This record gives sequence, C-alpha cells and structure tokens, in this order.
Amino acid sequence: MGELMRRQGQAPMSRQTRNTLMGMAEGAQIEQAATRALSAVADYAMGEVLYLKQTQAMLEQQCPDAAEALALIANTAAMSIAHQVRRYGSEMSG
Repeated sequence: MGELMRRQGQAPMSRQTRNTLMGMAEGAQIEQAATRALSAVADYAMGEVLYLKQTQAMLEQQCPDAAEALALIANTAAMSIAHQVRRYGSEMSG
C-alpha cells in the first residue's frame, strides 16, 4: 500500500496525516497538563491567602492596636503570592 496504512474499522490515512494528528494530540495533552498545573497552583495559593487572612483576623482579635500593621503584612504577603502565581502562569504559557 505504500504511503497508506490500514486501520481496523477506520479509513486509511497517510503517514504524514497520522503524524500530524499525533503531534496535535500531544500538543493538546501538554496544554491540558499546563492548565491543570496552573489550576492546582492557583487553588493552593487561594488556600494560603485564606489561611493568612484567618490568621490576621485571629491576631487582630488578640491585639486590636496592631490591626493596621497586621493588615499591611497580610496584604503584602497576599500580593506576593498573587505575583508568584502570575509569574508561574506566564512561564507555563510561554
């Protein structure tokens, strides 16, 4: 058959077409893995920020005078986490 490869229950296709399709499928799998990785990192980061805010609230109850300083620390840490997630997303996408 030369260039054509026989498949059971499927129409014959050329090697070039088969290789192109396999390459596209592999690319899609890589994109899916990157999306899942970014989603997992974002979920973990949201959990960390939630824990940070809960700790902030607990400490503010124990020491109301330090509320402003605690808010500054918590917000700075949350922004740092957000920047790290954004940087990770940029690295994964490009």
